[in-house]
Amino acid sequence: MNNEYLLLSGALRVFDNFSEVSCENYTIEYDINNPMFELLRNQYSLLEVAGSGNDFSKAVNLMRWVYENVLHCGGGADVDIQRDPISILDYCFGKGRMPGIYCRHQAVVLSECCLAVGLIARTIHCLPFSPNDFDTHVISMVYINELKKWVLFDQSNNAYFTDKNGIALSPLEARKLFGRDEISVCQNIQRDVDSYKQYMAKNLFYIKFWAKNTFGTDLVENQTTYHLAPLGFDAKDREIAYCEYAIKNCPEEIRKGWEKALDEFKSQHVNAVSEEQFLRIS
Repeated sequence: MNNEYLLLSGALRVFDNFSEVSCENYTIEYDINNPMFELLRNQYSLLEVAGSGNDFSKAVNLMRWVYENVLHCGGGADVDIQRDPISILDYCFGKGRMPGIYCRHQAVVLSECCLAVGLIARTIHCLPFSPNDFDTHVISMVYINELKKWVLFDQSNNAYFTDKNGIALSPLEARKLFGRDEISVCQNIQRDVDSYKQYMAKNLFYIKFWAKNTFGTDLVENQTTYHLAPLGFDAKDREIAYCEYAIKNCPEEIRKGWEKALDEFKSQHVNAVSEEQFLRIS
């Protein structure tokens, strides 16, 4: 492995502990009965896609389906569609690389398709230590009943991670094993495995996620955002520094948006959660 990977994975090992102090008024919800899920299931034959196996096989089947049919094509501004699975799928399903589709769109589709077939799932935003880095990643975590734990699924790369015994890993388990370089990548990915591991080691430093997980999670009004960050790391300071970096380096036409985001971050309270809260399913 190169020096950058060693630096990134070493940071995960040093910053390996999370707070045991709970966030006040913490709630996490999974609305698998949203009536829009019936339309999603029927329109895209999700029960057939997921198959009749156990939870893990259903999640893997759905991940592969998203990977093959909702293709990443970033590099410009977001496409002007609502971030709900039907709107995203109607725009790009089976059409090749449609402009404006990012990992966030892909993760929305995977997480909410999982919810539609009865799997508890959550979209998570994975972020690096450095505020001088625009490249973050959004993926899904799915609760697998037969394993009695969460498992990380990366729909952009048709990949998940395992330990030396072949057991699929949660986001925090993957983070820990990245820190020790004891992790394996499963599934077919198009990119070089070593570069992918480096990319994920960079982007698993801290995590943001949302309180209510339903059809159109990104569209929920007054949605609460939670941060899971390692001890000794101030997520609010990092977010402020990131906005300041963006203001200095973004095109003029979007600078006002970043200036507004900076003002909002300075005034808002960061909801920092404990590891135990992050791992809750209810």
